[in-house]
Amino acid sequence: MVPEQRILDALVQKVPEDAEIVDVSVGIFWTFVQTQYGSAISASAHRWCEDPPGAIIPYAGELVGMRVRDVYPLYDSASLTARSLANAAVSASFGNHEMTGRCIPGRGQDIIASICSNAAGTLRIALVGHFHFADELRALGHHLDVFELEGRCEPGDIPNTRFPDFLPLADVVIMTSSTMITHATEDILRQSRADAKKLIVGPTVPIHPVLWDYGLDVVSGSIVTDPAQVAVAARQGGNHKQFTGCAKVNYINPSTDIGNDSK
Repeated sequence: MVPEQRILDALVQKVPEDAEIVDVSVGIFWTFVQTQYGSAISASAHRWCEDPPGAIIPYAGELVGMRVRDVYPLYDSASLTARSLANAAVSASFGNHEMTGRCIPGRGQDIIASICSNAAGTLRIALVGHFHFADELRALGHHLDVFELEGRCEPGDIPNTRFPDFLPLADVVIMTSSTMITHATEDILRQSRADAKKLIVGPTVPIHPVLWDYGLDVVSGSIVTDPAQVAVAARQGGNHKQFTGCAKVNYINPSTDIGNDSK
């Protein structure tokens, strides 16, 4: 059963009391935060979901030196940009060594391809968000339901308001990590079947074992290996491909056998 508490609400309770922001960049594409414990990035969500008129980043110019716990209330802001900042700050408050489960370096789509290629029969796959590898999954003969925010749907997409009609049918649920910013992650997990394989993919997802409590099988994210490079690239409007100081990783829930055949 998926806990009632939101993932980030559970995670902030584990943030060290003294964790504070030592560097921050709110870029066009990505928000970067560094604390004395780690670094993280989070999607600057205004690119695909407009902030309310007049939205600002509270404490801008004063964020360095602020405690992460004091910044966290921004996660409930009407501004998705401010939510992204709070998400990155919490994510940056833990070292990657705290994550449990098998770690497989590389792209999340390779783990997904392995799951789908080894399946016995046709899978019904729910893709929450537009993933560039969707056509590859279709080529394997599987049925895809692609969900998008209402108002952003392309032809063939299903609006996210119809999750209850379709998610219970899915054998595999793959969601973009940006659902952390729209506060949709937990609802998606609750509406998915208990026996469905559930994956979250993208750099916005925190890398912490609390995610296993929510029934996820795979967490595919990014770890910051060179904070200085990522901070500068984010500040200068860089996208994820320009973050040479990040490494893509996949963590497999210790209770699942997914990925045992991966190299």
